[in-house]
Amino acid sequence: MKTNRLQSIFKCVDAPVAILGSGMSGQAAQKLLSAKGRVSEFFDEKHRLFESLDAAKCSFVVVSPGFRPSHEWVKLALNAGKEVISEVDLGLVYSKHTELVSITGTNGKTSLASILDHVASRLDIPCTVLGNIGKPISAEVAEESLSGKIVFLETSSFQAITSNYLKPDSLLWTNFSQDHLDYHGTEKDYYLAKFRLVSNCKNMDEVFLGRSVLSQAKKFGLDTNPQWQIIDPLSVNELPARISSFHKSVPQRENLAFALRWFKRKGYCENQFFDALGDYRPYPHRLFKVNEINDISFWNDSKSTNLGSTLAACESFSKKVIWIGGGKNKGQEIKKFATALFPYLQGAFLIGETADELSKHLTERNIKTTICRNLKSAVAVAFEFAKKHTDILFSPGFASFDMFSNYSDRGNSFESLVFDLKSACQVSTKINVKSFAS
Repeated sequence: MKTNRLQSIFKCVDAPVAILGSGMSGQAAQKLLSAKGRVSEFFDEKHRLFESLDAAKCSFVVVSPGFRPSHEWVKLALNAGKEVISEVDLGLVYSKHTELVSITGTNGKTSLASILDHVASRLDIPCTVLGNIGKPISAEVAEESLSGKIVFLETSSFQAITSNYLKPDSLLWTNFSQDHLDYHGTEKDYYLAKFRLVSNCKNMDEVFLGRSVLSQAKKFGLDTNPQWQIIDPLSVNELPARISSFHKSVPQRENLAFALRWFKRKGYCENQFFDALGDYRPYPHRLFKVNEINDISFWNDSKSTNLGSTLAACESFSKKVIWIGGGKNKGQEIKKFATALFPYLQGAFLIGETADELSKHLTERNIKTTICRNLKSAVAVAFEFAKKHTDILFSPGFASFDMFSNYSDRGNSFESLVFDLKSACQVSTKINVKSFAS
C-alpha cells in the first residue's frame, strides 16, 4: 500500500501541511497529522482562502473529496510543485490493515459495506467499515485501531478520483447509473472516476462488477478483462426462507450476491453466510415498509437520490406504484428520468425544485401528476388518490437540500407524516385532506 513516492512526501522539510476543506474529511486528516507530530492549516472558501504564498510555503496538500482535481487551488498547489493527496491517501500511508476492500456503486454501497462488516464480524474476522459509511480512514488510523484488520472502505466517485494511491486488494462495484453530473460534468467522466478503482486493484480476479458496470465499460470503449467477476443479483428463490423481507428487494438481492461471492472466495459456504446475516439490521431510509393505512402501504426510500435507485425501488413491486418524488437536481436529465420511470407509475405527487419539469414530462406520458408545496401535502393527496392494496413509494430520486438538511431528515419527516396520518385515520374514517395537509 505504501509507495516510495508517497512516503517521500513525509520526509520533506517540516513545513505546515495545507488541508483544503475543513469538513469531516479535513478534520480527520488534521487529527492524523497531529498524531504524527505534523502541523497543518485549514483552507476553505468561508474562512481562509488558499493563495500563492500558502502554496509556496506548505510542505504538501491534503485535499477533501469536494475539491475537483480541476479546482483552482489544486492547480495552484501543483504549479508550485507540491504533491496533492487525498485524505484517503494520507490514511493509507500509516494504516496497518491486512486487506483493503473498496466498495463502490451509484446505489447501495452503504448497505453492502454494512452487510460485509456485519457478516465478517459474526464470523470472527477482524474488520472495520470506513469511508462514507463511518469514520474517514485517517481518523481511524490516528487511533491506531486498524492493525490486523480487513478494512471495508465505502468509496465515492469523489474519493476515487482524488486518491492516487488507493490500490484495493478487492473491488466490489455494484452498479452504475447517471449521477453527480454537477461534479463530474459528463456520464463518462463519472464512470471513469470510478473505473480508476478497477485499474488500481491489485488483483484483477478480485474485481467484482455488476452487469450495468460491465455494459458501460463496453459502451465507453474500455478494455474488459476476463478475470473480472461478473455478479448478477440473487433471485428470490435463491434466498433462504428465514431471510428478512428487507433483503428481498432488487437492490438488496444485488448486494447479497456481491457479499456472498466475496465470502465464498474466502472459503465460507452459503449456510455460514446466511446464518451470520440473520440478525443484520439495515441502515434507515433504504426501501422498507413504514406502515399500512386502510390497506394502503407506505414505503420509505429517502436515500434514493438518482434515477437508478428509484428504478430499483419500483422494480421491487409487482404492480404499479403511486410515487412521491422530486427534489434538488444534481445534473440528471429530467426528461430521461421521466421516460424511464413512467411505466412503473399509477400517479406522481411531486415536490421540490424538479417538480414542475417532472410534471411536464410525466403528463406528456399520461401519468396523473400533482405538484405539492411540501411533503406533508404530497403524503395527504397521494393517500386520497390511492385505492386499497396500493403501494405509495417515497423514493425521491433527487437530492434533499432544497427542502431538508439531508436524506435522513427527509426520511424521518416522511415517516412522521405517515404516522400522523394513521393517527388521524384512527380518530375518523373520513379525513379532511386539506386540513391534514395544512
